[in-house]
Amino acid sequence: HHQHQQSIFGRPDLTPSDCVQWAVVTTINEPNESIFGVARLKNWCLVIVGDTITPLAKYKEMANEDGVYYLSALYQEKHLASNPFVSKMPFKSFARKNIGYLFAVTYGAKVIYDFDDDNILKPLEDNVSVPPPFLYREDVGFDKTALLRFVEPGSREQSSDIAAFNPYEFMGASHEYSWPRGFPIDSLQTTFETWGQTHTTVGDIKYSSIGVIQSLCDGDPDNDAVFRMTRPDSTKFTFNRTATSLPLLIPFKKYTPYNAQATTHLYSSFWGLYLPISVPGRVTDIWRSYITQRIMKDIGLHVVYTPPIVKHERSAHDYLADFEAEHNLYDKTTALLKFLDSWSSAAKTLPEKIIDLWIALYEHDYIGLSDVEAIEEWIKFLLSIGYEFPMPPGQLGVQEASAQVQPSVEGQPYRSSPMVEKNNGRTSKVLKIIMMTMDEWPLMKSWVLYHGYLVGFDNLYILDGSSKPECTAFLRFARDLLGANVIFTKTNLNQLESVMTSIAKDIAGASDYIIKMDTDEFLVVYNETTNTLTTSISDFLVGGLTLDGDSRVGYIQHSMPSKDVCRKDIYSTPEKFPLGEIQFIGNGWFKAVYDSKLPFGSERTITLGGHAFKVEDGRWTNFGVVHYHFRCIEIEVENCKRVLLSHGYILPSDSDNDAMTKLAGLFECSTTDACNSCDKDKGEGFASRHKAFFYLQWLACREKTAAAYYPSNSEQHHNAAMLATMQVTHELFDL
Repeated sequence: HHQHQQSIFGRPDLTPSDCVQWAVVTTINEPNESIFGVARLKNWCLVIVGDTITPLAKYKEMANEDGVYYLSALYQEKHLASNPFVSKMPFKSFARKNIGYLFAVTYGAKVIYDFDDDNILKPLEDNVSVPPPFLYREDVGFDKTALLRFVEPGSREQSSDIAAFNPYEFMGASHEYSWPRGFPIDSLQTTFETWGQTHTTVGDIKYSSIGVIQSLCDGDPDNDAVFRMTRPDSTKFTFNRTATSLPLLIPFKKYTPYNAQATTHLYSSFWGLYLPISVPGRVTDIWRSYITQRIMKDIGLHVVYTPPIVKHERSAHDYLADFEAEHNLYDKTTALLKFLDSWSSAAKTLPEKIIDLWIALYEHDYIGLSDVEAIEEWIKFLLSIGYEFPMPPGQLGVQEASAQVQPSVEGQPYRSSPMVEKNNGRTSKVLKIIMMTMDEWPLMKSWVLYHGYLVGFDNLYILDGSSKPECTAFLRFARDLLGANVIFTKTNLNQLESVMTSIAKDIAGASDYIIKMDTDEFLVVYNETTNTLTTSISDFLVGGLTLDGDSRVGYIQHSMPSKDVCRKDIYSTPEKFPLGEIQFIGNGWFKAVYDSKLPFGSERTITLGGHAFKVEDGRWTNFGVVHYHFRCIEIEVENCKRVLLSHGYILPSDSDNDAMTKLAGLFECSTTDACNSCDKDKGEGFASRHKAFFYLQWLACREKTAAAYYPSNSEQHHNAAMLATMQVTHELFDL
């Protein structure tokens, strides 16, 4: 088995487990930003397939980098040409890419990003972070779900008799009445008539039910020559890419073209990567997409379209030449889709079924004989390297799987379906955490990575009101690639309690406990033997913490402000700050651990601070919180001001004196000597009292407040387990 791999690609230095995420490109141009951008992706490998006129020297240089492999035309002729599949691939052809796919599968790919040399990966809102097309984790595989939109079953779009589906109307296309290359143009009129009238609903679907993910493209996207020649500004094109934009699931019974310019293929659909060699380059990827979808329908796999992760800066094209090369797309697509829909095969295995389909396509003149011969060798090659074909439907019983409707806030879904948490084979209790955050950077990144790693990203529910682009960019990445539940909302603090309570109501059935946390609160577990706070939350959840009603977090450890750390950078990440003593808080009201079995509603709500005001005495758990509340005084002031603005106690336009007057009013004291005359316990009950008092003190007497804030030489501690966990999570997930 391994001998075979070495003999064809001759890469003894590559072991299959080195890389599970692969990108494949073929090019005749010098390396450019679209290729460099992919080469820079963390934990991805790239194989570049050269052709006869590809400039060799530049790529040889690139291939010295880790994870970049260049197969030159010379190398292919010398080492690969004896292989019966490779020998059938013509030079000066887009289909050379097929060799790259087989290289990636040979060396352990679980995900393949198929891209073109003029599609550049786009950064997120911060203009820096470039997320990968996919993030595959060995421990999760394809078992997690994607949050997305789908067309409501029974809607016009679902039931119309057109076999093709046009995703553009759902994706915020800046050109109305547009379509992707390969969509049958004789069906356009019908889709235009109902443009914008079809409803979608939101939910999720398992990645194991997805075969191919097509990213849209900004700039000059993948349109056909008819569109480009007939529309003004056809090369200035954008799709919706706001933070709340979601992927779209293509209806299972329909066909949508996908291309070879920015598509992600998951392991279960690798058999369908083959690009036919007997049709022009402007047709080959479209024919591939339709043929692959026909087989996908027999094994329950879907296609998903996502908002654009690339922009296309197209090299000058001759539109008439494109039009000529695309003529099959205009003449034959509708007939091809009809043919595919009516085709069936009695073959028992998936490989046989695939070959049957290609033979039938040849008999009906959609492809040439060379493709039938090549596909047989392609399948043999995949079998010889140990690729596991998905189960044929006989053994599977196809579920038209799959999309689950999920609850949502402002059109943004979050997961509520019961998930059985398996922890090393033992069934574990499920903890879900609700967290609200706003502009707390870079603390928020540490919080999300730490808790996602310890309790599962799908068990985090994050309500975000940030306007800082770094926050939005990171949380998009956390939602779309790590799998966290993220809701961007400008709801003010006074209304957030009811939003959080309704989320808790929805997720209670899929969890055992719920904790509401803030961005500066990190969950730990108290170990009674060693008297330390540890990060072994998953062991604790397996060990069976049984609640009989609501309980509390039993321990707390506060961070200590540090002038030294703050002098270097007031936005230092939490692990740099020293900690005080571990405190047992038992009956304290600091933090509730909610029992999911009890109903949430007007009597039992999730409070803003997640406090345990109503929990009976004598009930607490060994959960602890390391509270990085005290860091640098400037951050403390920023946080207090933000909360007071959100409550409406002060206004953005207030001067310091105006704010002081308003806050002194809350505490029923005078501003003349607010520093000494105001009492934090005076005044009618109002929320966020301690923040209001601190901000008032800061406005009234800065130096005194700052001096009191930074402790003098008390004993300082660090939590080694937490530091190690934070480091691991940044290495694993940080862009």
